[in-house]
Amino acid sequence: SHLAQAISGRQLTTGAVPQPSASRRCRGPAQGSERAMVKIAQRSERGHGCKFKLETYQTVTAFKASTPIKYGPNPKAKGSKSFDRYAKYMKATTVGEALLLGAKVADLFWEFERGIYTVSRKAGATPARTRRMTPEQLKVVTAKLATLHESRGPRGLATKLDDKEAAKDLAREEAWQRSKVELCRKVAGQLGVQLEEETRQDLLEDGIYETSDTRNCRNVANALAECRLKEREKTRQKVTDQDATEVLRLWGFTQNYGRLNVLPGGRKWVYSDTLGGIKQRAGGYDVTPPTVRYPCVARLLNRWLLDNRPAGLVSDFSCTSININANYGARTHRDGNNVGPSAIRAFGDFTGGELFYWRADNKKTPADELSEADADKLNIKKKTEIFDGNLAHAVAGFAGERISVVFFSMRNYGRVSKPKVDLLKKKCGFNWPTEDKLTVLKRFLKKK
Repeated sequence: SHLAQAISGRQLTTGAVPQPSASRRCRGPAQGSERAMVKIAQRSERGHGCKFKLETYQTVTAFKASTPIKYGPNPKAKGSKSFDRYAKYMKATTVGEALLLGAKVADLFWEFERGIYTVSRKAGATPARTRRMTPEQLKVVTAKLATLHESRGPRGLATKLDDKEAAKDLAREEAWQRSKVELCRKVAGQLGVQLEEETRQDLLEDGIYETSDTRNCRNVANALAECRLKEREKTRQKVTDQDATEVLRLWGFTQNYGRLNVLPGGRKWVYSDTLGGIKQRAGGYDVTPPTVRYPCVARLLNRWLLDNRPAGLVSDFSCTSININANYGARTHRDGNNVGPSAIRAFGDFTGGELFYWRADNKKTPADELSEADADKLNIKKKTEIFDGNLAHAVAGFAGERISVVFFSMRNYGRVSKPKVDLLKKKCGFNWPTEDKLTVLKRFLKKK
């Protein structure tokens, strides 16, 4: 089925990511540019700092209150609070006792990783003898274990911890991320952009909810986009597919847990970001934070679509938002918050990954019951397609690095405030929709 193929679409390219061609490199950022000080964090070996091995997550998250445990000598610095706290819970013989005596959930991960304690039996085995707990104590331990069991595992793991392919999946994701970070370093050097370290805490204090690697890949992508735009404007040339590909390969993706309607079977999240306008879950309409921080990326993508208008389209494409997705095959779904046609294109070095599109969808049959035999199979690697996102569509299985870009308009776009629309039009190059513009696009779609 296409769902099985979509799951296989997780196979990622683990080799070196191609660099931007030397003949088209920008020679340096503008003086005084905010991107002149791009910061990047050095990755520590997994298992150090606050990063733990997959095996550690798999073992510790299976702990129960009755799991037998044996602590070794106190490894903490004498005179420290940690030393005094460890001295209390090192006497515990079960996980439940350790938590009651002062151990924290984070301690269970940290100390298991370093061999400070051992589990005398496999986690989840027959309960050992435990001290009798009062109802209140049991309530406390149960609450702490609940947070333990909710752990998502190491960053980059998209499957469940007990998935038999978890280790392979994580290895592929980490290899892809390493190649992306390395590409970021190389391009930053070509652009004359200085890279410095910045911690997650530093970013949080600045109100930026991104990892350091994500932020810096985005910064360099924005810098490259700005340079490419200046080159094309200076030479009066079109923004090319290669320009778009180079910028997209640098983009730092977030792990999006919210796109439940597209998640392939077995995955907890996907790489998916939105630039432009968005309807907030709490109500109202706004501009996504990455759009404001990295406006040149959206501007380059909008310019690319303007310069490479789909054949037969008599007007420029209008949209409010751009969705960028990487390395996942969306299951069959219908978009619920779009109005008017969408435009889609896939970039990268991959095979497969066509778009299944149910052009005659009656919108009544459950999406997961539709047959691929009734769908058009569109090669969006070679051609930009205009389609109705409210009709069922899905992604065919693929191998390699696949980044898709979807231009769409959100419902009630007229409710976005004028200052925000002006920002999107002037800084990001959005051709903001109107009823007349969307009517032209709908007529074009009907003729297909």
